[in-house]
Amino acid sequence: MREDRGLVMSPGIAGTGVDDLISALIRMDRIAIREILSPGGEAAEKNEMVETLIVPALEEIGRRWQDGSLAISQVYMAGILIEEVIGTLFPESDLKEKNPERIATVVLEDYHMLGERIVSTHLIGSGYSPVRYGRKDVEELVALVKADKIRYLVISTLMLPSALRIREVSNRLAGEGVKIIVGGAPFRYDPELGPEVGADRVCFTASDAVLAIRDLEAGR
Repeated sequence: MREDRGLVMSPGIAGTGVDDLISALIRMDRIAIREILSPGGEAAEKNEMVETLIVPALEEIGRRWQDGSLAISQVYMAGILIEEVIGTLFPESDLKEKNPERIATVVLEDYHMLGERIVSTHLIGSGYSPVRYGRKDVEELVALVKADKIRYLVISTLMLPSALRIREVSNRLAGEGVKIIVGGAPFRYDPELGPEVGADRVCFTASDAVLAIRDLEAGR
């Protein structure tokens, strides 16, 4: 076991790290990225790699964009490159044809799609089949949720202004029976932000979304 920026790495991914992945993403080095993100075939190992490598690497890239040390084009390309790898690890063919739980995942007004993609992989791996809305603004999202009769709405945000707009979504969906589950960097930085924007559950890791839905399904 080794520790990297406070994250304990399992033996299966020892010898790689968040810094290595960040560097490869910034260089747009597809070969290095695939070498770093090469787990075994077990779903648990894939999910651990997402949590211990991909999520912190992307969050750090987002932070560097916020402080001006990276361009938005670099953030965008990092997302594209990770999408390619995630798509290989968790193929869309793994999705079931039906979504009886009526779960949807969405990025609200941000341009960084990986948070939503990572959450969806955890849901798929846990037997759910979410509808993926991609990036939507408030108007589009509210209309889709009502039309699709969504019961559990999982919203991912990277930037604080986008997180604050969840309040509009929750207000406009009041009375529709929709449970709102939120996650992303703003909610980790401010634990009180979730209740302020009307969220039913706040997730600090992608796998928390699975636990949140199970709790809500059980009436907890």
